[in-house]
This record gives sequence, structure tokens and C-alpha cells, in this order.
Amino acid sequence: MNAKLTLNLGLRWEYATPIWERDNLWSNFDPTTDTLIRASNGGIYDRALVHPDYRDFGPRVGFAYSATPKTVIRGGYGISYSFFNRPGSAQEGINAPLALFGLQTQSISAGGSLPATFLTTQNSFTTGLDVPSNFKPTVSNIDYIPADTRWPYIQSWLFSVQQEITHDTFLEVAYNGNHSLRLPILGDFNQANPNALSATCNATVTSGCLGVQMRRPITTFGAITWLDPAGNNNYNGFSARLEHRFGGGLYFLNSFTWSKALGDSEQALEYFPGYYEANPQNIRNLAAERGPSSFDVEFINVTSVVYQLPFGKGRKFGSNMTPFLDAIAGGWELNTINTANTGLPIDVSYSPSSANDVTGLTNDYRGEAILRPNVTGSAASGLTKGQMVNNYFAGYTFTTPPAYSPFGSVGRNSFRAPGLEDWDLAADKYFHIFERTQIQFRSEFFNFINHTNFGLPTAISTNAAFGTIRTTYPARQIQFALKLLF
Repeated sequence: MNAKLTLNLGLRWEYATPIWERDNLWSNFDPTTDTLIRASNGGIYDRALVHPDYRDFGPRVGFAYSATPKTVIRGGYGISYSFFNRPGSAQEGINAPLALFGLQTQSISAGGSLPATFLTTQNSFTTGLDVPSNFKPTVSNIDYIPADTRWPYIQSWLFSVQQEITHDTFLEVAYNGNHSLRLPILGDFNQANPNALSATCNATVTSGCLGVQMRRPITTFGAITWLDPAGNNNYNGFSARLEHRFGGGLYFLNSFTWSKALGDSEQALEYFPGYYEANPQNIRNLAAERGPSSFDVEFINVTSVVYQLPFGKGRKFGSNMTPFLDAIAGGWELNTINTANTGLPIDVSYSPSSANDVTGLTNDYRGEAILRPNVTGSAASGLTKGQMVNNYFAGYTFTTPPAYSPFGSVGRNSFRAPGLEDWDLAADKYFHIFERTQIQFRSEFFNFINHTNFGLPTAISTNAAFGTIRTTYPARQIQFALKLLF
């Protein structure tokens, strides 16, 4: 626009078809008829069973303004799209009768001999496992992608001010954020209703509780993996960066971020030991899933320094050192990175009994409900490290909800793991061999002061090890290396 202001304006249109299969070996669940429909030759919808989306427009607005010779203000906004966000096989129409899933349970005697009925690989299909007419929808996990599903999109924005302090040194403060919509959430479309409260099915008696299948809305089907395009996440962050660009043998960078990532959905294939972050406890109540994202780190500070000691050949002092003295005192360089951040969120859950279960699925990201317990109390203070690693949730009381109300009161990702403090250090020495050839000796110390950083506590309340921490991040590690530079 002028000598001080630069604008960047644009509009992008993108189009990506929904997924289909070459030979139309594809199917989808139809909730209007409670049947599986088959793909066929024809248009995109006929083959993909999902309508194409032609409305993916992505505007871009950006500016840079030199307020003074030493001050620059920048900002921008844009919309982008996420195509083929594949949450495992849940975005593909891998359904019967085109794809059959079966389970055979077999055992071998203690002596190791095979019974006559044991199915080897060669004769395993004699059971009729691969016959479409034997397909049983009540024991299969069906995929369901709504026909009007559109691609997820992300709104991103940034505003920053950069100020030069001295030559080669500047400070930048910024606010940036994003808002993600139409993200895929995996749940059981045929999620069972909770058991009805009765004299034989209550908080203390479960003998009269109904099984999962009898409580399903569609009793002719079992679990139906629903790729629900309803995810809504956002991120807001303040950052500050102080940087001294390399000069006089010194480079310095300190980056600080204070941020919050909130939402109701996760990437389905992100797995934390003991639970699946992506699975809601109740697909029909996504408002209860609103909470910190699994990657949310509230505070993080990283300091990096590179310092070439000013002694030796080619340095400020001692450039005329004898080769012997230079080999001892010259050519040294120090590198260090210090990282400190708050801990990641913890999603406390429980392993349901058949009376509490609403999906009939276990260890299956494709629709399994991750149920959370009820909680009372508040965090205990003044715990020693020994007390913390043996009872991380001290002060809280967790109880398993009754069968008639299996969805607990604990919010998603409502607790925090221990933070991280790590200092890495490297001391390097350069030996001049010829005019343009050097040997670099590197000594590197990871977790230099051997600080103990604790891992995640066991987060399943029905587990005997609940609340205990039995893992740590790596202790101090040291390595040496030689590098030839020419």
C-alpha cells in the first residue's frame, strides 16, 4: 500500500471428493431405514454414499505495518480445510456384507497338542466366516458416515508487535488462536440407554439389569461407529519472544507461551496409556465433553543459548595462540536448552460392568464410550514426592456411578499431570586440522542436573493401581561424538 504498510489479500477455493472404492465395494448405514445401503455406479454420491462438498472457500487477510523504523505490527486471519482426516477405518465404508469381521476363540491343552477341532489358517474359513449370508449385524461394528458430512475447517488468526531493543536484539509479543469446526467425533450411534432404576437394578443390586443389546435403540444392530462431524475446538495463546541473533559469539532465545486449548473432541488415533482421549462418555451429550484438549499445556518457557568462548584461533582473544595452546583452551562452544512447562491433562475414567456399559465395546476406539466416575473432595496440599507418586489424587473421592446413571460427574481432562523441568547442555570443542578442515568434539548432557520428571498416574478409577505413578521421564544421559567438518 505504501512504504510502511503491506497487505496480503486472497481467496482460495478447494474441492476434495468424499472417499469411494474402485469397484464400489462400499456400504453405509442408513438411519432412516435402519439398513445398510450399497454403493453403485453413477455420480459421486452413488459411489461414496456421502454428498460432495463444493463450498470450501478459504479467505486470507494479512498485514505488516512498520510503525517506526524499529517497530513492526503484524496480523492475519485465514480459513483452511482439513481433507481426509482419517480417524482409523471409521471414515471408510468397510462394512458387511463387503467386509466381514469374525472372532474365533481357540485353546491348546497344557501339553501343547492340537485338538481335532482346532482351526488352522488353511481351514479357518470352513466355519462360514466369509459367507455374507452369515453376517450378523448384532455382533458387528458398523460404520456410519452421515450423508451430509462436510469437511472440517479451521479459522486461524494472529496479531503481533515486534520491537528492536538493540542491534540484533528484539522483543516480540503476540496473540494467536484458532477455532476448529466440524471435527469428526467417534461414538456409538446405537449407544444403549442406561438401565432403568428398579428394585433389582440399582446402586447396590444389578442382578435384574438388562444387557447392552436389549437396551439399544436399534435392537437389530450392535454397535454402529458414528463419525459425527460435530467437533468444536478452540485455542488462544499469548506468546513473548526475546531473541539476540548470533553476533559476537552469542545467540540467545527465550520463548514463553501462556495458552488454553479447549474443545469437545480429539484425534481418534491419539492414545494415552489406559484410555482413549477421543471417545466421549455420552455421544448424545457433547456439551459434557467440553474441556481441555489432551495437548493443552498452560505455561511453557524455553530458553536456548549458544555461546562461543572468545579464545582461540579466529576468536576475539588468543587468535595467535600456539597450536598446542589452542588445542587446549581455544575453540570451545557451549549450547544449552532449558525447558519448563505445566503438565498435560488427565482424563479419569472407570471400567464399566455390563450393567453400566452402553456400547458393548472394549479397547476399541471405534465408538467405545469412555465412562467417567463421580468425584467429591478437593486436592490435598503439601504432599511429599513419596505421597504424590502413591496417591496422586489425594483428597478426592471417586465412586463408580450406578447402572441407571452411568455417566459420571468428572469433567473430561479435568486433572493435570506433573509438569516438566529439563536442562540440556552441550560443550563442544573445535580442533583446526587444516585451513578449512576441523574436527568437532561434542559432549552432550540430556537432563544435565538429573532432575526427576514424573510420568502420568494411572487414571482408571477401578484399577487397583489408580492414582499411582510408576514411570518417569529419562534420567540424565550423556553422549560423546566426533564430527569432521570440511
